[in-house]
Amino acid sequence: MPFHYCSFLSTGRQNIHSIVVLYCDTKHTLWPLITPCLLQDSRFSSKTLKRTRKFVIDGLEVSVTTSKIIGDDEKKDEEMRFLRRQELRDLRLLQKEEHRAQALLNTKLDAQKEQMQRRFDQEMNAKKKFYDTELESLEKHQKQTIEKMETDHAIKLRDETKRIRSEQDRDYNKFLDQMKRNKKEEQNFLSAQKNHLDTTLKRIISENKREISETERQCLNKKQNLVRDREATIWDLDEKNLHEKHQLLKQQLKDQYFLQRHQLLKKHEKEQEQMQCYNQRMIELLKARQQQEKGRLPKIQRSEGKTRMVMFKKSLRINSTGSTSEDREKIKQFAQQEDKRQKAERLHQQQKHEHQMRDMVGQCEGNVRELQQLQNEKCHLLIENETQRLKSLDEQHNHHLKEWREQLKPRKKALEEELTQRKREQEVFFKMSENSECLSPSSPNKLTKFLPYSESSTT
Repeated sequence: MPFHYCSFLSTGRQNIHSIVVLYCDTKHTLWPLITPCLLQDSRFSSKTLKRTRKFVIDGLEVSVTTSKIIGDDEKKDEEMRFLRRQELRDLRLLQKEEHRAQALLNTKLDAQKEQMQRRFDQEMNAKKKFYDTELESLEKHQKQTIEKMETDHAIKLRDETKRIRSEQDRDYNKFLDQMKRNKKEEQNFLSAQKNHLDTTLKRIISENKREISETERQCLNKKQNLVRDREATIWDLDEKNLHEKHQLLKQQLKDQYFLQRHQLLKKHEKEQEQMQCYNQRMIELLKARQQQEKGRLPKIQRSEGKTRMVMFKKSLRINSTGSTSEDREKIKQFAQQEDKRQKAERLHQQQKHEHQMRDMVGQCEGNVRELQQLQNEKCHLLIENETQRLKSLDEQHNHHLKEWREQLKPRKKALEEELTQRKREQEVFFKMSENSECLSPSSPNKLTKFLPYSESSTT
């Protein structure tokens, strides 16, 4: 009797059903015999989670216990959610560490800026104080020198006047002894003596003025050189401060990006570790599922084999037309076909598991490569950003330095014009002083004191 056999194996979320359909040919009509081979109940692949909560109501302790049945898929989902929460928790801790390290670095950088500014202010104030002290000392020394010269000149002028008057008195007495009763010649003699005295005193006063003028010129040159040195030192300090500030900002920017690279590498290591754990978890889950399927397959095959054999023997008894030996031969052939089919199923399962494992390993390796590519792109972008920031910082510094040097030119020109104007005013003052000669320096009430040039009077 011809017969046809077909097997359907379907796998659901929580149970497995196997249905065997055996077709018998009776009067050219196919009629099915359907028998369930194995019903895998969900309780074999699920667990019960119990939670007990205790409350105190009106002084009495009340406990409430809740039960929840968790299947394999729900258990896996719960494990994955737990692992994901753990990963997020680790990332949040890492982010807090990054914020803390960034705050410490910002505090350090601000302290460096304040320290550099204090050092620059101290150096600038020290230089200004040094040159102010030098100018004050020079002016004080100049005043003392002029006063001493004026005193020496007054003493010299007085002594010279006494000497000349003494000589003239002696000459006048001799003249009177020789020229008695000649009034006209006496007056001429006195007039000549007075002219000689005035001429001598004018010469001495003029020499004193020239000496004081030369001393004033030398002092003015020294003061102007000090002013030039003072301004040049201030300008050098300003330029030095610009360079040091630029170098500090550049180094601070490098420190910030070094910290960012270090934090990024730590984050990448954590991501790689999490990816490795995730891939390992997926491979372990796949191995566990395959092991479970591999362990279930022999039971399913034995159950199906028994059911098929029973159904086949029933069909033989119903439609038996031959002898017992023929039935035994058919049963033997059927058993051999079942062995071949079961071996083919096992081989197919093994090949399917190997294919699944290859796919899973390839997927894991692809995830790792994709993560590494993304991390490399982040590192490359960070390096590009650092290079661009450093280049922008250099350009900004060069622009500020150029502007500062452009502003320095008119400052130097204004300083030189001011110093030249002071020197010109001093020369005018000295020329006026030399031209203002005393008409009768021998007069006892005439002032012969020379007034020195003062810069404050011209400003």
